[in-house]
Amino acid sequence: MSDSNDAEPLFSFAVIADTHITDEEGLAIDGTYATGKKVSRVYRDLIQRVNDMQPAFVVHLGDITHPTPTSSDYGDAALAFHKASEVFSMPYHLVPGNHDIGEKIHSALPQIDDQVSINNRAVGQYEQHFGRQRYSFEYQDCLFLVINTMLLNSGLEQEHEQWQWLEGELSDNAEKRVFVFAHYPLYLSSKDEHAHYDNIEEPSRSRLLDMLASYRVVGYYAGHVHNFFYNHLNGMHQFVLPSTSIIRHDYQEFFRSTPTREMGRFDPAKTGFFWIDVYADRHVPFLIRTNNHHPHRVHSWNTTAPTLTLDLRMPWCDLGDVATPWAAEIFERKLVRNDYPLSALWEMGIKAFRIPVSDLLDERVARRVEELSGLGHTFTVVMFGAPDDARCGALERHGDALDAVEIVALFSQWPEMTSALAELRQCVPSQVFLNPVRPEVQGWTTSHGLHADLHDELAWVLAERSLRDAVDGFVFGVRPDVAPVDGYTAVQQCLAGSGYEAVVHVPCVGFDRTSAPTDEVSRQVELARVAEAALLARSCPTESIVIDNFVELDRGYFNCRGLVDRFYNPEDGSRLLTSLHALITEQLKALSVTETAARRFVSAETSRGTLTLVLTRTARPETTIEQDLSDKSKFSAGVHVDLVSGETSAAESAMRAQPVAEHWSPPALLMQNAGVAAPAHVSTRRAPS
Repeated sequence: MSDSNDAEPLFSFAVIADTHITDEEGLAIDGTYATGKKVSRVYRDLIQRVNDMQPAFVVHLGDITHPTPTSSDYGDAALAFHKASEVFSMPYHLVPGNHDIGEKIHSALPQIDDQVSINNRAVGQYEQHFGRQRYSFEYQDCLFLVINTMLLNSGLEQEHEQWQWLEGELSDNAEKRVFVFAHYPLYLSSKDEHAHYDNIEEPSRSRLLDMLASYRVVGYYAGHVHNFFYNHLNGMHQFVLPSTSIIRHDYQEFFRSTPTREMGRFDPAKTGFFWIDVYADRHVPFLIRTNNHHPHRVHSWNTTAPTLTLDLRMPWCDLGDVATPWAAEIFERKLVRNDYPLSALWEMGIKAFRIPVSDLLDERVARRVEELSGLGHTFTVVMFGAPDDARCGALERHGDALDAVEIVALFSQWPEMTSALAELRQCVPSQVFLNPVRPEVQGWTTSHGLHADLHDELAWVLAERSLRDAVDGFVFGVRPDVAPVDGYTAVQQCLAGSGYEAVVHVPCVGFDRTSAPTDEVSRQVELARVAEAALLARSCPTESIVIDNFVELDRGYFNCRGLVDRFYNPEDGSRLLTSLHALITEQLKALSVTETAARRFVSAETSRGTLTLVLTRTARPETTIEQDLSDKSKFSAGVHVDLVSGETSAAESAMRAQPVAEHWSPPALLMQNAGVAAPAHVSTRRAPS
């Protein structure tokens, strides 16, 4: 991913899926008028939002309406959809879904059924009401193919015709980048997963995969499942999109929390559409959530600047046993990987992950590590004690995906481990770090690592000659009562001239909410810590800055607010990182800190001038930012950005604003150059005529 977040895309397009529009008074979805009206209202709002963003075109991935071809409401629902879609201010392209054209052939529907499956009559109805079932179009030297995946394995003559047509389109445009739009995903978790209601069954799956792999197919976009999934194979990205309005709640099995009302199917953080930026060398997708109107947008693929490393001690690649009630699935197990953690990480612009070694020992998870490594993600692997043969083998097999290996051990175990660590260091291309843990330690990561104020420990470590050939450096912890930049500065002073490097952990887990004066205090403390750690990471191209509060911990002995909640939906921490990573797209230089009784300021230099992170230290500041900030004149023509909401205002007025009593101000950024890029989700391009 060579370009930074500053690069302009060649063009952008939007993709929507599974709108399930009914006629105005339709009862088709669940027998109530309310649901049909809600779905229609959400679609109208979506169109307005897409029009505001002005993509080059829109693609709808199917299940356009809810009534099937045998329903008496089919024609009326089609009219309702077309009427609602008239207000699109750019071209929109339709893909047939199973609700629009009939079900695919599967184990519980093994042959053509005139009332249920795809058939010639249903195809005719679809083409009468919605248009062609397969076609292609071009835009800026890219080829876009729309296919009917319900035909696959049907044995209909039209299936044979589609195979011939698809091969011809691909071979005639072999030099072009190709995007394929379909209703059914090729697969959800693995290309060799067993057939189920939510994938393309064999033999068509392998045939289609082989055909697409022979050409420059860079993207395959599918719907149907109403949930997010991602896979990468042979240079092709496969995205499965959530619905615009209704989540399939059989997939709530992914989450360790009670669903919201109506089984979570109207969770506005899980519904939405995709915005695709197409560059000369790649395309980058963004999930635009129904309830997210944050003005900034970022993606892990779109940045070359250093970022935080996020500890993934909580499940990030686990399987859910999804009890889908259709076809034959209720009689079997359907194990599907949860990709919502990955979506949440991308949305924050996080590229570097810390995972336990057990993830590499699980071949399924290890394959995912390799897959994501190929996309530019880096991994630190942590384990307790010297690695045995199995662990050494896993580290060697997957060494190219690893950025560092972190060995956790008691100080008393270090001398006997040095020869094994020296051998490991020769076998893996990544750096090896020792992370001390103390006997009977309690904590998440809070108490782990060297500490800059424990001088006797540090003196012994730096004097121990046997460690010189065994490790590249050590893990340091920044205590909860020490600010991240202050902790990092102390670590650098400790290691100056030693030849060792550091991994710096900035723990957020363990702050006891109930010990804080209020819940708001605990929230603000965690947000401030994350913001400062992120700014620090942007200035550290070689050292890893690690935080540990990816997911909300609301149970167990230790807790945190988390960057995302238990559904992997964005919380304020996620929104804060989105803002920071979208606004700061380069490595920072010359970090400096000033403090007053009311605020902490962390400043840095960029190619565009000075920026300053503003962290409020109290709910009752008695001074303004202008009164506290010594170099305020730098920002007289600059901007002030609320990092949680993303809202931007003139710096001069924000600095003079009187504090609101009992109101914590969220972390904010003062930027010297007022020429900040327009919010990422608002395009300045007009749709083509």
